[in-house]
Amino acid sequence: MQKPAPNAMPTSSFHQRFIAFCDLNRRQRKLELLRQSDPKTLSRWHDALDSLASCYQPTRERELVTKGLSDPYFPFSKLRKLNVGGFSREPGFADLSEASLARISAEHLLRWVEIFLSIRQDLKNLNDHSEIFTMQLLDPPQESLPEAIWCEYCGECCEIRGGIPEFRANSKLPSLWYVYFRGDGCKYQRFCPFLFEYFATAKFFCAIYEIKPRCCWEFDREECEFLQKDVARERAERPQRIVS
Repeated sequence: MQKPAPNAMPTSSFHQRFIAFCDLNRRQRKLELLRQSDPKTLSRWHDALDSLASCYQPTRERELVTKGLSDPYFPFSKLRKLNVGGFSREPGFADLSEASLARISAEHLLRWVEIFLSIRQDLKNLNDHSEIFTMQLLDPPQESLPEAIWCEYCGECCEIRGGIPEFRANSKLPSLWYVYFRGDGCKYQRFCPFLFEYFATAKFFCAIYEIKPRCCWEFDREECEFLQKDVARERAERPQRIVS
């Protein structure tokens, strides 16, 4: 009897498990922001996380997914919108079966977890050595989102597949950061890997704001307003495909 491939996973229920965990994660993080606790919600959160992580057979993959998805700054909302749900609306994926879409989504989530955790560790190392200064990204949060004059933290300006990595920093940055920002870190990048989400609130922030690349600094309020109108028009015209 032939053994299953090491990376085989039950893809048929991946989307349901991912969406279920996203919903529970939003409830759990809301409680954390309010400095409240609910044992029942926390227990269901752990069960949903274990269920989603079980889609990955190798122990290393399960551990990585569990660690990444447990992080309060992991960008669930963007992945749900642009990848897990977004693939089904893109022309290149239109003819794929639900199982194939689920497999691609599961593989992409694993890769995004790897990139996220890599950046997380780099930020900690750079902050510890005072080479750059960013949000401390603590759990529970010790910092609120910085006040902004016009930014609504929607993160739509960061929905890019890559850019020119001209970082504003004097110190030497991790070489993989240049790979990630160019869009070469994974196959289906739909938003910047340095975009983090604040406790599942659908509020997004740049994890490297002070040293973000030049092209990001050049994006101003006028361009943001134009983008918002363009996105609204595109969504109104886009056909929908429901992923079960």
